[in-house]
Amino acid sequence: MLKTRVISAIVGLPILFFILIKGGNMLKIALVLVSILGLNEFYNATKNIGVRPVKIFGYLSAILLYFLESKIAKVDVLVIITMMLFLLFLTNKKYNLKDYALTLMGIIYIPLFFLYIQKLREMPEGMYIVWFVFIVSWMTDTFAYFTGRFFGKHKLAPTISPKKTIEGAIGGIIGSTISCAVFVWLFPQSNVSIYLSVIIGLFGSLIAQCGDLIASFIKRNCYIKDFGNTIPGHGGILDRFDSILFVSPFIYFIFQYLI
Repeated sequence: MLKTRVISAIVGLPILFFILIKGGNMLKIALVLVSILGLNEFYNATKNIGVRPVKIFGYLSAILLYFLESKIAKVDVLVIITMMLFLLFLTNKKYNLKDYALTLMGIIYIPLFFLYIQKLREMPEGMYIVWFVFIVSWMTDTFAYFTGRFFGKHKLAPTISPKKTIEGAIGGIIGSTISCAVFVWLFPQSNVSIYLSVIIGLFGSLIAQCGDLIASFIKRNCYIKDFGNTIPGHGGILDRFDSILFVSPFIYFIFQYLI
């Protein structure tokens, strides 16, 4: 399993680096594809609890969200999507209220949250600050795993994710904070102070772990272990990007409204 995870990282990381550095339409198309794959995993998971999401509506909404966002405010795009979904109530009796509700939940949870990666990349220093999303998420995950494995004794959320420990969570926070500080030291052109990097690393790690627990909560309620096997050794898109989904808007809000 570890060997497969390492191979996936060796293949995937250069692709990720290239797409984030290029930005623009390449990043937008990549995020649309990842959003559709993530939506498919989410919708398939809800089938286990008797829900039948309107899949095609979700996929088309993801495309609409990305390609109208630059012309219309994202909130307005979301309102348009929601109104269109409500109108389906009147024309399609095949689906019930729960089906429509989880269709909309998937659109908000996945393509809308992923959209903030693009918004970060489009900021003046976006070439650098977008990396905070991945540093916080992946360093939290890595340090939490190893700290929990060697020192974990106290369960963090046993009813949601039995393997996670309080010691692991603390290790994740420390690892994320140190990694963010090292990043701004190596890349001063990011124009981010050490103090701000510490804040991002600390609170971002808490958000990342919440995102991880939320994904675990959804999986437990849908009676599945993983969302899929899209990424060998890592599971599905949502298994690998669960914390990134929550960290992305958090990082954006900091630079958009607090700096």
